[in-house]
Amino acid sequence: MERAPIPQGQPPPYAFVTRVYRRNLRPIVLATTIMAGVWSLFSGIGFFRSVSIYHDNQEPKLATFALVLGILCMVVVAIEAFGIFAAATSRLPAVRAYAYLSMVVALIAAATGIIRIVVHYSLKNELLDACTNTTNGQTVVYSGWWGPIESDTLDRDDAAAFCKHYYDRDSWSVIVSFLIITFLAVFFSLIGLNFLRQVLDPSSPANVLREPRQRGPNPNYPSHYNGPYNGPYNPQSQYPYPPPNGPPYRGTDAFVPPYDAGGMPPGYNRDDAKDGYGFGGDRGSMYKGDVVDEDTRPGPPHESDVTSPRTGNPFR
Repeated sequence: MERAPIPQGQPPPYAFVTRVYRRNLRPIVLATTIMAGVWSLFSGIGFFRSVSIYHDNQEPKLATFALVLGILCMVVVAIEAFGIFAAATSRLPAVRAYAYLSMVVALIAAATGIIRIVVHYSLKNELLDACTNTTNGQTVVYSGWWGPIESDTLDRDDAAAFCKHYYDRDSWSVIVSFLIITFLAVFFSLIGLNFLRQVLDPSSPANVLREPRQRGPNPNYPSHYNGPYNGPYNPQSQYPYPPPNGPPYRGTDAFVPPYDAGGMPPGYNRDDAKDGYGFGGDRGSMYKGDVVDEDTRPGPPHESDVTSPRTGNPFR
């Protein structure tokens, strides 16, 4: 029986996390903050509108809870607006603050759902009375997929039945909405924390736009390396050759060694070339200082053979 091969790479959940982390979470954070902010804004507006309705129907408890829920939603709107700024700028202090505030948003979302559940079941009579008083004598339009179907004006009994129907439906929808909203809030909070981790990691894709660009003709190569050879395609990147050296210097030297009166170097006497033997007048005198008489041979000066001091030069 053959064994299954060893799986290569990381397990699927961790591999998925690695793939997501390798991408920049900034667009995702922007999308989640906008979604959460818009949802919180419309929810807060709805709760604030309910405050006046509950006051008109002499339901102060419901008005108080609606006011509290509206304020919590506006707090979430403010946090999400700050999150949009943090994600757009990718500044570390702002991203860190939003990452921690996103956990506060998750707690507010959970608290909002719990308050709605408590109010729905503990203040059932108040909710039904407020709904009945509001819908009594109102015209209700029953619509379907293809537009309005029927409209009716409700009396008090019809209004009570209408409100009881919607209350029973909200009994399970308020719990489902609590679970979904809390899950999404926690998920968005985790995205914010992972985005903070990316900003803190210098090698993450979130820091690509924040890295300082290298100035120069070719920023793809470090300054201590020569650029690539691309003369035929980009002649502007080739540096010009240095100018050639000028003519040789023809001025007088700053220091000229002294010469004797005869034009010879110091310590050299014209008499040293007598008889063509180096520094002496005869073959036995081969040392500097043995001064001999001047060469009296006719013609131009003759060269002396200094390589063979003891024998005559056969080619002379």
